[in-house]
Amino acid sequence: MPNTLKVKDIPYFIKVAGCNHCKVFRSYTSLTGTEYGQNHALHAKCVHMGCDRYGHNVLAPFITPREYLRIGLNTGLRHQAVARAKKVIARFSEFYDTKGKLKPWVEEAILEERAKRG
Repeated sequence: MPNTLKVKDIPYFIKVAGCNHCKVFRSYTSLTGTEYGQNHALHAKCVHMGCDRYGHNVLAPFITPREYLRIGLNTGLRHQAVARAKKVIARFSEFYDTKGKLKPWVEEAILEERAKRG
C-alpha cells in the first residue's frame, strides 16, 4: 500500500460508500418511514462505528462526492452539488482523488477486507 494509512483508518461511512448503504441508516429509515426523527439506539450505533465523530449520523448522512454530483445533475442543482463534492474531497483527500473517486489503495483495501469476511 503506497499510503501509510491502514484499512482500519478508513472511516466506516467511506467503506460502505455513504450512509445510504449503511445497515443502521436503512434500519432507521425503515423504522421511521423518513430520514428525520429520534431513535437513540441507532444514533448510538453511529457513535460506536465512529461515524458520529466526523459529524455524520442518521440525521446528517454522509454522501459521497460522486453521489453529490449525480444528485446535482438530476435535480438541476449542479453548482451546489459541485461545491459540496469539493468540500468532501478536500476533507477526505487521503481517500478520494480530485474527481471524487476512491483512490486505488482504498478500493484495494476495502475489497481485501470484504474478501476476508466472506
